[in-house]
Amino acid sequence: MNGVSTSKEYARRLGRLQRALARRRLDAMLVFDRANSYYLTGLRASLSYLLVTPREAVLYADGRYIETARAVVGHCEVRLMKSAPEALAQWRGQFKPRTMGFEGSSPWGAVRQWRESIEADWQEAGDLIAELRLIKSPAEARLIADSAWLNDQVYGEALASVRAGQSERELARRIRSLADDAGAERLAFETIVAAGPNSSRPHYEPADQPLAARELLLIDMGLVHGGYCSDMTRVVGLGRRPPARLERVYEAVLEAEEAALAAVAPGVACAELDAIARGRLKARRLANYFSHGLGHGVGLEIHEGPTLNARSKTVLRAGMVVTIEPGVYLPGLGGVRIEDLVLVTRHGHKVLSRTPKGFRTLDL
Repeated sequence: MNGVSTSKEYARRLGRLQRALARRRLDAMLVFDRANSYYLTGLRASLSYLLVTPREAVLYADGRYIETARAVVGHCEVRLMKSAPEALAQWRGQFKPRTMGFEGSSPWGAVRQWRESIEADWQEAGDLIAELRLIKSPAEARLIADSAWLNDQVYGEALASVRAGQSERELARRIRSLADDAGAERLAFETIVAAGPNSSRPHYEPADQPLAARELLLIDMGLVHGGYCSDMTRVVGLGRRPPARLERVYEAVLEAEEAALAAVAPGVACAELDAIARGRLKARRLANYFSHGLGHGVGLEIHEGPTLNARSKTVLRAGMVVTIEPGVYLPGLGGVRIEDLVLVTRHGHKVLSRTPKGFRTLDL
């Protein structure tokens, strides 16, 4: 059930949130988001309510999860929830909070129900947990590294299975099957398999188009292992070398990716990394074809803080895990995106994606 081996880590996370509540002068916070709840308790459930004060924490779970919750969660009180409004009202009567924090990402219907059950001054405070999740503990970093390693293995097996006449959709299904066979919990997101001109669409959905010689094949994939995500993009040639213009684009994107990657270290601004990659592409007159930010954080979710783009105010800190993924997309011709998963360390960084990035072609 738990990716992290002991309840001590969950207790430390909960303690950090409690201290943050005290600093924000919030009497309590209700945690409803599934990823946040798992982060703080270790329980995976489709519905639960975690109510946290600066001194106490109570997890309400319904009959489907109560036995598991009592077995898994040892660092806070676990109570059976027969009715959410009843449970929330009971808790409110016990703790009598005047100010309550909630996650702004919560559905409005749920927020309205909470406000009806707990009369208090409700304040958006999801940033308190988001800030905690920015920095991965050593245990989390190991799980993400394991996920990245597994992702590398599945990618290698998928490339070995590519054959003439195979469609993008067939290859995507093959990757899902290989991920299952390798023991992944699930895909971190729907795999992008884009061949030829389709590779110019950053968030393309695989279709029945067959793979053809002299085209590029872009694969963007990630797995979930131990509860944590991985993410990697690679591009290869099919059959024979692609048109010279696309090879030059590949060289430019690789240069931009490696330049930004080399600069990853504590104290470096995320916006600065984006500028480094964009500057390299501008020198090749390709910056106008780089249509998205440089990267994003990865952890329990495939997209979480920090964001790496020109508008980001975040400065890297040791323990953050981010992607570096510049891309150039030429409509009607094809696109190249090269993406690595990176751990920010105390003195620099560690690249978690190990699949080679030098351009290669596959025999068809």
